[in-house]
Amino acid sequence: FRFAAQIEDRRFLLVLPTGTEDADGANFWNATDACCDFGLTGVDDSAYLRGLVDEALGKFNISNVGFSGHSNGHFMSYRMACDHSDVVDAIAGLAGATWLDDSMCGATDPVAVLHVHGDADDVIEYEGDGVFPSAPVSAQTWADRAGCTGSMEGEALDLLDGIDGAETITQEFTGCGSDVALWTM
Repeated sequence: FRFAAQIEDRRFLLVLPTGTEDADGANFWNATDACCDFGLTGVDDSAYLRGLVDEALGKFNISNVGFSGHSNGHFMSYRMACDHSDVVDAIAGLAGATWLDDSMCGATDPVAVLHVHGDADDVIEYEGDGVFPSAPVSAQTWADRAGCTGSMEGEALDLLDGIDGAETITQEFTGCGSDVALWTM
């Protein structure tokens, strides 16, 4: 996401933790029942990341906390919004999903959500797979939680190299207690 290049201009603290290493040597986050503790370690990444947030809040003057990630990192961002909406102000991610069973989400405070997803994704399918919800359902769930009363198509965006024109359709939810949007690539 090229956050490091924007630290000075946008004035934010960037923390880049890595997840637990699995048996194959790949890092993962234990985010939801759909993703991605496939080795069933039971590691509590939600508590680990909350600890990092609390440590940063104790050392720096931070006005907003956000999480972002791709795929498993996006699932984890949703998990953090669900578990720690008292400190998480916003999440933005690519190709992840929230809980399939919304009762697993304990969010009590508004969280701004930007969900970006490719409609041709064959790994974390845009339409969901019965284990995790679709991209539209993930965004709608958070729009409902924020009290949104409607939605509108926003500006089309040209985000992908190699595809001519504006390939990303934006949907913005309206009448909300927080910002919620779905960008479909």
